[in-house]
Amino acid sequence: MTQIPMYRTATATLTEPALLGGADDLLLRFEAAFEADFSLVATGRTAAWIHGFDVLPPGADQREWPIESSPDPPLGDITVIDGLPVTRLARTLVDCAADLPRLEAVSAADQFLRAGIDSASLSAALESLHGERLRRANATLLAADPRSESPMESWTRCLIGDAGLPAPVPQLRVRTPNGRSKFLDLGWEQWQVGVEYDGMGAHFGLEAETGDRRRHQVLRSLGWEVLVLTASDVMEHPRPWLVRLRESLLERGWDPDPNQLRDINERIEAVNLALNAG
Repeated sequence: MTQIPMYRTATATLTEPALLGGADDLLLRFEAAFEADFSLVATGRTAAWIHGFDVLPPGADQREWPIESSPDPPLGDITVIDGLPVTRLARTLVDCAADLPRLEAVSAADQFLRAGIDSASLSAALESLHGERLRRANATLLAADPRSESPMESWTRCLIGDAGLPAPVPQLRVRTPNGRSKFLDLGWEQWQVGVEYDGMGAHFGLEAETGDRRRHQVLRSLGWEVLVLTASDVMEHPRPWLVRLRESLLERGWDPDPNQLRDINERIEAVNLALNAG
């Protein structure tokens, strides 16, 4: 059976520096730790937070998350933000890509790449990695796509890819007969199948939810099949919707060979087991 990376984050244990600021913002807690030890450099998720990226696990409270730091990154990997030493953007990206659980790593990489990182800096940062960390970072970057606009979109796309299904296009534009455009979080134009993550209603209320439903109705009237997923679907129960997506693509003309389809069936089961492990 195809090996699927572990998706879950281990429960973090607060380190002593993390306790220095009580329940303050992660940046403020690192500032307190740095003032107690000027050799510290923010790394990993802490560096990402100071750079302006939230790459914490879903639902994690940054006021309680442990500080990640190192006393000895290479000088060329360090920059200063708000008077605090942190790893440079490209180094922070490759550290997250190498060290975070699979789904969180891909989501983090999507965020970083969407903000813009030049290829020379990224290549230089990758040169510092070796062995398993280099393999994980490369696998993350291969799966990353800056077109995804939210962590749950990134997670959904990553699960689809790990299941072996055809790669969707993020933020797929569909033109309507009146010349207007509708967008799908993920879509396959060839087969007119789309996947949407339903997070708008919970965050923006009834108006956003109603707008989404109208958009879905327009797309369905144009012949599109639209699968709408919730956080529970994506984070806890991937098998039902991955199977439904597989069947929708098959019904609309996708034609994998029997060996490929057998591999996909196994990978769907592996993804489901990996997401619910632990």
